[in-house]
Amino acid sequence: MTTNELFREAQNLFIEGKHKESIEFFTKAIDEGEHTEIAYLSRGVAYLQTKERDNAITDFSKAMDLNKKNHRAYYYRGISYVLQKDFEKAIQDFDRCIELNSDNAAAFFARGTAYAELGKDDEAAKNLKTALINSEAALQGFADTFGVLRTQFDKSLALMTGERKPPSVELSGKETETLKKWLEE
Repeated sequence: MTTNELFREAQNLFIEGKHKESIEFFTKAIDEGEHTEIAYLSRGVAYLQTKERDNAITDFSKAMDLNKKNHRAYYYRGISYVLQKDFEKAIQDFDRCIELNSDNAAAFFARGTAYAELGKDDEAAKNLKTALINSEAALQGFADTFGVLRTQFDKSLALMTGERKPPSVELSGKETETLKKWLEE
């Protein structure tokens, strides 16, 4: 098979949900010379699907080395870090993703989720609100991307809807007014 045929077969296997097999074909294509950001990005996503997070991070990093402006590589590496519970690194990647693509509602939502996991509820709320504004559909897409993240998605949503109480904080009158204005915007 040619490099292009190997790569196309890898993509087809991925679409069919045969993630381990797709990794084999992506690897063969890369070994045969398909050293492109899309090859590493695609194999990285397949690694995520098979819960091989370290391999995914390596591939997303290689995609970034090839194109520092590939916002999807930053997003997916951030997702990998969330799954490893390394929320600080995840936030850094989501920051860069958003810097490159400020309309990426899923990245805002993912960053809000990471902030919520760190107990930074104000930052979480700001990011979740921005995600809501940018696209309600992106929230569902994020929640559906990886079932493992569903728990974090539900926790963040519970916090935002009042089903889960945030840590108790005393606000001054001025802080309360500022918060009210922010929520009304």
